Amino acid sequence: MAAAYDNKDGRIRGRALQARRLKVWSKDPRCAVCRKLVEFNDVPGRGFQLDHKAPLFKGGPDTEANCQVLCVGPNGCHDKKTADDLGYRAPVRIGLDGFPE
Repeated sequence: MAAAYDNKDGRIRGRALQARRLKVWSKDPRCAVCRKLVEFNDVPGRGFQLDHKAPLFKGGPDTEANCQVLCVGPNGCHDKKTADDLGYRAPVRIGLDGFPE
């Protein structure tokens, strides 16, 4: 089956993306990191995010084999993985004594 593309960056979009989300989630409806069971929702960003194991901006392919389910939310695994992919580090908290906690 040919993938549907709507621009030049090669990312899959629209119905083809929704079909991929359902297929990947159907194979394993748990977060790939914390193993929390996530619900399927047609609205991206609710329930789970379809994440690329090897980020696209680092040369990873936009294929089903490179996708995984990650949970979302304030402490969700998707935000943590994205921050790690981008090289962000959590700020060090300094206690009242002046030393890191």
